[in-house]
Amino acid sequence: MSHQKIQTEVNADLISHIGTIKSINNHQFIVKITSQTACASCHAKGSCTSSEQEIKEIEIDSTEGGFKIGEVVQVITTTSQGYTAVVMAYLLPLILLVVTLLILLSFHAGEAIAATGALVILLPYYWLLYHFRDKIKSTFHFSLHKMPNMPVNE
Repeated sequence: MSHQKIQTEVNADLISHIGTIKSINNHQFIVKITSQTACASCHAKGSCTSSEQEIKEIEIDSTEGGFKIGEVVQVITTTSQGYTAVVMAYLLPLILLVVTLLILLSFHAGEAIAATGALVILLPYYWLLYHFRDKIKSTFHFSLHKMPNMPVNE
């Protein structure tokens, strides 16, 4: 298994990803994770235009030592925190968008005005997420674990 490919393991309580440490600053680690879609194993991937990879960077505060830049690590969090992130990033904005659209349409606003209003209502939502990012960040906890027998890429 190549360390460049993401290995996702989900059990009843944990979500695990393989990543590479990009930078270390005091007790803050930036870990790069490459997400693979199901397309990676598809026989038609050569002729498909679907995106196959997405690179994500996660900031992890940890007092654990002994990690090096370029080291392959396992990043672990709980499934409940994963669900919380999905709700905050996707479900709540979708609900806000649809409810706003339906309310504006029920007041006989034109479709263009209703659609614009539904999109504009997302601005304060994402501003609030940005404004409270430190508080939100403190509610998510990740742990780093060394991967035995994996080389360090410097």
